[in-house]
Amino acid sequence: MSLLAAAARNGLVFALNAQGRHHEAEALAREALAAYRERDRTSIVLRLGLARSLNGQARHEDALTEAKGADKLYRALPEYQRHPDTGAVELAFANALLGLRRAPDARRQAAAAHHACLASFGPDHRRTVEARTLLEHIDGTRP
Repeated sequence: MSLLAAAARNGLVFALNAQGRHHEAEALAREALAAYRERDRTSIVLRLGLARSLNGQARHEDALTEAKGADKLYRALPEYQRHPDTGAVELAFANALLGLRRAPDARRQAAAAHHACLASFGPDHRRTVEARTLLEHIDGTRP
């Protein structure tokens, strides 16, 4: 049941972030992480949702900390469990780094995310598009 509840909360965190309701997304992500103590893929996506909410609030140092935590968990997973989250950690890093005005580092992370997503999911996947859009923004070819 805790996995099901965490997954449902993750979906809501994602939706709140997409609506720009970052404070609410942060509160829900923190609540979900407090209730779900496993160190697995679900924890990773909850941390990434938290990082997205913090980036949305311009709390980029905090977002970078969450991205680092997600990366540590991601790297500990067996390879076969990583595929669905390909590029997601790099995107969290890239957004936080860009917010901290570290554009070269952000670009490297965004390019890594784009390359990985393109290879894994193709050009039309939402994460591939997000990475490409971020690259264009960093490069100044997109507002």
